[in-house]
Amino acid sequence: MVTIADPLFSHLSKSLRTRPGDPLILNDERGCRYHTTILQVTKHLIHSKILSIQESSPSSTPSITLAQALLKGEKMGWVIQKATELGVHTVAPLITERVIPRVSPTHAASYQERLARIALEAAQQSERWNVPTILPLQMFQEFLQRENEGLKIMLAERQERVSLSKIPLPTEIQDGITVVIGPEGGWTQEELQAAQSRNYSFATLGQGILRAETASLASLAILQARLNYL
Repeated sequence: MVTIADPLFSHLSKSLRTRPGDPLILNDERGCRYHTTILQVTKHLIHSKILSIQESSPSSTPSITLAQALLKGEKMGWVIQKATELGVHTVAPLITERVIPRVSPTHAASYQERLARIALEAAQQSERWNVPTILPLQMFQEFLQRENEGLKIMLAERQERVSLSKIPLPTEIQDGITVVIGPEGGWTQEELQAAQSRNYSFATLGQGILRAETASLASLAILQARLNYL
């Protein structure tokens, strides 16, 4: 049996209006998926009976980290939502020189929590086995100092670059892929040089200049298609 309380209870009972007899699929943090049927809905709890248990298969493709410069308005949340649907493993929100929105240090933790909540809800909606990790907000230079293993790609226009669709991808699962997307205002020359000094490869998505949120999702879609994830 599985007993469900808030906050998931409110979402299931009030938003989705689940009733006894409805099927319900639940995941846990250990990589198990429970196929259940709802037996009872009370004022505060849902009681569900487990019909079968399914274990997740080991990943067969390198994980992808999306390092995304902060975007204004609701665009950042939108990118988190869609990146989750596209199977991203980790999202690193970045502060770059030309980032427009600013998050004060006192609000950084709550901002990270909000993005993590968006990722959780998107993972539930898309029936993912796991939820992407949302890293704390950090400066771009700080992110570059991390020991990111595997392929490191920076999307940059007007640079000597190759198409993202043609960059050789790692074949070993442990070798991840990091793709860095800039803000609405683009990269500064100093940021480009800093990334190059950390062995980032420049890549393009074509001849046109895409909006930052479009570039993020196009990059993930291309990479996942090439990795046979999609």
